Amino acid sequence: MASFSERLGYKPMKAIQFESVNETLRNRIWNLFYMSDIQRGGLSSKRVQKALTGQPAIEDLVIDKLGFTLTVAEVKFENKKLKFLQDHLLKCSWNEVYEFVEAHVASVDEEDRTQRMQEYNTLFEAEKSGYRFVNGELAPITNQEEIATFVKAGETTYDAVNKHIKKAIALYSDINSPDYENSVKESISAVEALCSIITGETGSQATLGKMLKHLEEKGVKIPQAMRSAYSSLYGYTSDEGGIRHGSMEFKDVPAEDAKYMLVSCSAFINYLIEKWSKITEKTEV
Repeated sequence: MASFSERLGYKPMKAIQFESVNETLRNRIWNLFYMSDIQRGGLSSKRVQKALTGQPAIEDLVIDKLGFTLTVAEVKFENKKLKFLQDHLLKCSWNEVYEFVEAHVASVDEEDRTQRMQEYNTLFEAEKSGYRFVNGELAPITNQEEIATFVKAGETTYDAVNKHIKKAIALYSDINSPDYENSVKESISAVEALCSIITGETGSQATLGKMLKHLEEKGVKIPQAMRSAYSSLYGYTSDEGGIRHGSMEFKDVPAEDAKYMLVSCSAFINYLIEKWSKITEKTEV
């Protein structure tokens, strides 16, 4: 939600932060880290109860929402490691900020990680960060619909499909060294894995182009125009000039191409699974 000043035009609306992190976002990341896993003691009885139930003090919440940094009491700064972390977060490069976030999430108890990732995603959405946690990985995003598509395609009942999609996300979202070419390969491999499961075809002859034609034999009817479009889009996977053969066409794949393939493949997987589930449900009746 836009702030009062943004709604009335006294401040510019927040822009999406891709490959950048402004001061407010840095401050709020530190505040989330501090309030969720560091803040302890020195409180009144009511505040102790709030702290025990994971509720930060009201002034801390207000300071955080305004984008200022929560400061640690001087006695706390005797912990030089904590001071080092705060100094690092507020001065490091944008990608190192997200490394800090990943390190924080990885360091909390396993049962708390999902909640912490949700808290970060809420914060990232509020501050217009161009990144979100998707299937446990920080990934570049543009909207919630795409996130939902990725998550659904990475949480199917088929492990082979899930592994390829999650690897595609990891390769695409690597902040320091994204591998878009191999992300595309993994996205396509996820579609191939699902088609192989549905058609029962395996081996070197089980190319995506051929399996798309055989889906209808299993009852998965795809409109001709749509099937032709997908066949053309993915046909290069089995060609000599295709991505599996290291064609120069697929060297230095740009981010937008890798993202398009990840979104497209995830959406197609979700589409096929919905079609296939209707068929399997009928056979089980």
